[in-house]
Amino acid sequence: MSWLSALSNGLARVERWASRLLVVAFVALIVANVTMRYVVGRPIVYAEELAAILLVWLAFVATSITVHDRAQIGVTLLTERLPEGIRRIVDIAVMAVIAAILGVLLWTSWRWATSPMVDFDQIITTGWPKAPFYLIVPVFAAAALIHVLADLAEAITGHKPIELATEEGTQL
Repeated sequence: MSWLSALSNGLARVERWASRLLVVAFVALIVANVTMRYVVGRPIVYAEELAAILLVWLAFVATSITVHDRAQIGVTLLTERLPEGIRRIVDIAVMAVIAAILGVLLWTSWRWATSPMVDFDQIITTGWPKAPFYLIVPVFAAAALIHVLADLAEAITGHKPIELATEEGTQL
């Protein structure tokens, strides 16, 4: 196992804990808001906006986990019919394209999230700036890129076969 694979595995463990915390925070916020609304008669004003932000963060973190686990949907109708050597080349090429796309997403999302135009965007109910919450996009892109690069390095060096859609990915 390479240092990149070790980094990817460690990052996936952190992402799994982060996703658990985000689910707990989301449920706690909704339960607290419902309780405040129907028991006390005063809902938490910012609960809906914060819940939406938590769900967006959860979606990005969970997507990065699926990239690590190779649990994303893949169409293998053509590649499963190819000889193993050609299939390996195609899979490596596809992973390289995915890495390039994630690299572009990382670059552009970082520039966007740290741009001056985002500084003016605020959460209506609290007045907090939205810029820190937007950072989930470059964080996702960086984490997913690490996962893809680790898989790509393992496939190129031959330490681990690369399959874009595996049975392993379906066992959550």
